[in-house]
Amino acid sequence: MPTTLASAHEATPDVTRTGARRRSDASLVGQLNAEWSRLGADPRTESVVAGWAARHPELTGCLALGDVELAVAGADGEQADRILLALLRLTRAGDSLAGRTVLQLMLGKAVRIAMARAGRDTRPSLEHTAVAALWTTIATYPIERRPARVAANIAMETLRAVTTELTHQLSETPTSPDVLAADLAPLPPSSRTTADHELLNLLTWAVDEGTITAADATLILDIYTPAPGTDGGSAAAERHGLSWPAARQRASRAVRKVAAHVRADVPAAA
Repeated sequence: MPTTLASAHEATPDVTRTGARRRSDASLVGQLNAEWSRLGADPRTESVVAGWAARHPELTGCLALGDVELAVAGADGEQADRILLALLRLTRAGDSLAGRTVLQLMLGKAVRIAMARAGRDTRPSLEHTAVAALWTTIATYPIERRPARVAANIAMETLRAVTTELTHQLSETPTSPDVLAADLAPLPPSSRTTADHELLNLLTWAVDEGTITAADATLILDIYTPAPGTDGGSAAAERHGLSWPAARQRASRAVRKVAAHVRADVPAAA
């Protein structure tokens, strides 16, 4: 059940943009960036990338790892999906470099997911959790079932896995409409973690069912249960490139859809 913190108006959500300064410290993220630089400079990777391009038209013209980054950064949403799907298919076939490439493309999103959970663990631990969740998501991504909004879906599932890991509370049953309404109300700090987790599970279930989009789920999360230190409400709307009235209308419409789907999914009492 996928989710994302991407801005709803981005054509290519959550994929690393080239030209951004990368961390080079001793952290896990810094080490991954250093490894990526070494891989990019290794002549042996060029033949691998050329092989990708020969087998996958989406990667035509890519002669090095940096070319793949540029191709994704410069693509629209559909083309970025096709490139990521090609890399995921290569990963499924056993090409570890392809999986490592998707990891690097999505690494910035993993870092933002970790930062959004600040205060729940140390930064190194949060980043380790987010990167591990991201790698697992990449390795198990359901290509045939989710061929669209690939970056958003990877980010959503990574967020779900991180939240599950941090709360240690798994919930497979969709929450009732009444609980949904309660979850969307302002929450006291003491109940915040559990409610965040229940709401996330409910929204990711709704996305997986096709009831709402990953972008709508993200908007609801950002408005009503923002990360610690981050403002919700109108500030969240602005982060999504929406006016506050438009954001409220869009979120309310999505909530109504989820509630209706939950009611339809719950069997009538005997």
